[in-house]
Amino acid sequence: MSTKRIVIAGAGIGGLSVIKELRESGVALDDAEITLIDENFEHYLGFTLPWVMRGWRTADSIPIRPSEAGLAGIRTIRATVTGVDAAPKEVVLDDGERVPFDALVLALGARNAPHRVPGLQQAVDAGIAVHFYATADAERAHRALSEFPGGRLVFLVASMPFRCPVAPYEGAFLAADLLAERGVRDRTEIDVYTPEPQPMPSAGPDVGLELAQHVRDAGIGLHPLHQVTEVDAAAKTVRFANGENAPFDLLVFVPPHEPALSLDGAGWIPVDRASMGTGHDGIWAIGDLSSVTSPTDRPLPKAAIFARNGAAAVARNVLHHLGLDDATAALSGLGYCYIDTGAHESARGQGDFFAEPHPDVTLTPASVQLHEEKMREEQQWRSYWE
Repeated sequence: MSTKRIVIAGAGIGGLSVIKELRESGVALDDAEITLIDENFEHYLGFTLPWVMRGWRTADSIPIRPSEAGLAGIRTIRATVTGVDAAPKEVVLDDGERVPFDALVLALGARNAPHRVPGLQQAVDAGIAVHFYATADAERAHRALSEFPGGRLVFLVASMPFRCPVAPYEGAFLAADLLAERGVRDRTEIDVYTPEPQPMPSAGPDVGLELAQHVRDAGIGLHPLHQVTEVDAAAKTVRFANGENAPFDLLVFVPPHEPALSLDGAGWIPVDRASMGTGHDGIWAIGDLSSVTSPTDRPLPKAAIFARNGAAAVARNVLHHLGLDDATAALSGLGYCYIDTGAHESARGQGDFFAEPHPDVTLTPASVQLHEEKMREEQQWRSYWE
């Protein structure tokens, strides 16, 4: 029997979850070679970045670097994936090398792209705009908030889709928490501007409205249906497509995102909702890179739980494709996400995002216990790999 070549592109939550699912599948992998490709083999759980912004963690404390033991039995290639040649079944690397595969899982995630909003990078360069979607940037955001004397603080969602649907609201809660601790909250006006019709639109009609009320109850202004067109760094103003302008003293933004890799042209990789297949034989895509539409025609959130759900389905489907297992699996729509609200408390949105006639998701009130659960989730994931 010839060796079955499984290639996983991306060593983040999605890619590593595929390896974990394959290991725990109960299927013998003696005749399979698993290759993992990534630029640096370092990742983090996205929900730890707001903790860096808040000052609860440092930037160097959140990366997770799988140990040699954690990747035992896995062939690793440190390189950037620049393309996929679907017909001969080869992954193309930045150095020109081609890696053949019988089954390929794309889990390369999304990249921050602030250049997509005119003037936004200039505001960053001027020190009046920050974001918290990477470790060094989250640390810069913490310094900016730690030095903020008060004034107008604007949180901006630059475009959709974006990773972690609760991040802008969580960021605003934690900023308010930090400013209150510093004694300057009462002289700070905080507003969130987003192109969404409401928070968490993929979660159905109710939970987003509930979260919106919590935002307003915290004294934070919420402005949905505001699509940014330009940031004027000189005037310290955000301009929107509806003609409105929002002045700011400090801008904290969710950057525009773009896929780390595309197939068949630009954009997110559309996949079959059940199998996560791309339409190319032996190629699947999971996590932030992929685009999944729910039965009620809503985009599935780009959240870690759905990267893990995708990995569970794809691992079984890869084994079936290779003739190593009879069973197949479908993507689960059951998901959750924690929302830090300050004072070391977290709320949680949880439910079935594939329910009909609309997603069935509820919001559990914030508590210290839920925040502790969130911390344990990171510890358990870290302990498996390090």
